[in-house]
Parts: sequence; C-alpha cells; structure tokens
Amino acid sequence: MSMVLGPGPSRQARLASLLYAPEQVRERSRRIYGAMLDESPHVRSGNFASLAAEDLERLFRLYDAEFFRDCLSEMLREDCAYPMAFRLSRRLTRAAGQTMRLVRRVRRAGRIVEQPEYEIAVSTTLLFNTFRDVDREVVVGGLTCADRLEALQRIFEHELLHLAEFLGWGRSSCSAENFRMLSRRIFGHEGVRHDLVTPREQAAATFGVRVGDAVEFDMEGTLLRGRVNRITRRATVLVEHPSGTLFTDGRRYQTFYVPLPLLRKL
Repeated sequence: MSMVLGPGPSRQARLASLLYAPEQVRERSRRIYGAMLDESPHVRSGNFASLAAEDLERLFRLYDAEFFRDCLSEMLREDCAYPMAFRLSRRLTRAAGQTMRLVRRVRRAGRIVEQPEYEIAVSTTLLFNTFRDVDREVVVGGLTCADRLEALQRIFEHELLHLAEFLGWGRSSCSAENFRMLSRRIFGHEGVRHDLVTPREQAAATFGVRVGDAVEFDMEGTLLRGRVNRITRRATVLVEHPSGTLFTDGRRYQTFYVPLPLLRKL
C-alpha cells in the first residue's frame, strides 16, 4: 500500500488521539527537564545563563519521544523535511517563539513538487530578561513557571503544537479551537499567551526608562536630548531637528537607536 504524504485525515487522527492526564504531563515534563540538565553543555541549572540552537534540537527529540510517540519526526521524514531547523533569535522581542513553514517548488523524479521546510525560533531576548531583575510571577501557556528552563519548555511546547498543526492540517493558528484542543489534551496548557518579561518591562525595572520619557545621551561627543519612542533591545529616541523626518505631530525628528545603559532620564 502506498504511503500518503503531507497533511490529511490520517495525520489529523493520529495527532488528535494524543491524550495525557495531568499527572502524566507533569511526569513527562520533569523527565525532559532532568534530561536537559544531564545532557546539555549549556543548560546547567534551572535559570541557565546560556543556550544554543542544539539545545532546541535536543528538546525536539525529547518531546517527540515523550509526548508525540515520535510521530513529528516521522511526518517530517515523510515530507522530506527532516531534519528541521532551530534558531535562537535576539530580534523576537514580542513573541517568545515562532514556528515557520516555508514551501519551495523543487524538481524531484522529473517533476515539480512543493517541498515544505520548517523552523522553530525562540526569543533569547525575552527568555533571558525573565527570572533576572524583575521579580514577578511568570505565566506561559496559562501555567506558572518556576524558572527559565520551565519557561523554555512551555514556549517550546507551544511551538511544537504549531508544528503539529502544520504537519497535520497544513496551517496553524493558536487562536483557533483545534490548536487549543491539542494544547489541552497533550500538554494541559490553560492558555496560549506567554507573559515573559519584555524589554519595556526590563528597561523600566533596571534603568527607570519608559516609552515617552525625556532622555539625554552622548552621540560622538555631542549631548543630545529627545524622547523615547520605542524600546526593544535598544531604545528608539526621537530628537527634534529641522532636517529630520516629518512626523504626524507636525515636527521633524532624527531617529537614534541607543543602548539603554547610555540613556539618562531628564
């Protein structure tokens, strides 16, 4: 019998059949937690200080075995998309993680076919801002996290659900009921939001700087004054200048991207 490749009812039924009781979820999650501490050269404690893309690959292997009965890797192999890509991102400052599906047209066996490729990225900016200077409860997927490794696990679980939907249904949306159903049945998640410490929150706690604040900073020996317009890994500061870009308030501003430690609040 020939194998049917790609998203379809067979894969959907296989994924929908995955169901774990709360105590099973906790036990399997703790096994993965312990395996990361035992196996990773970077993740040496719950609030680890470094992380590598290979650690995401390790998480994929552990989760695929513990929760998905190795069906994610099997489906990726069926689609000639194994191994998939994993990436750490400093540019993700709003989303804690991102799962991407790219479809290329390639020639195979003398004909043009669609070739999917997958990538999971995790925000190191949000992850390493959390469990650092801001002391508050951290909730990911509706579950309280005790440390950075637990937060990473909840983020990665969310992204694996996106991958599972892509493989089974060809599309994915965490606002749709299908995603929420899989999330509850497989991981016991009680929500889809990631309440990690944002650069804005970190800037306010560490440097006392917020969007809208008047600040000054040194630029190549010249003291400039402006207003904080945005905060990501750096602050976007607008400095009024006649040759600057015209903004909606009718004034012209030059834009500077300033590391937060270099700002002085006025």
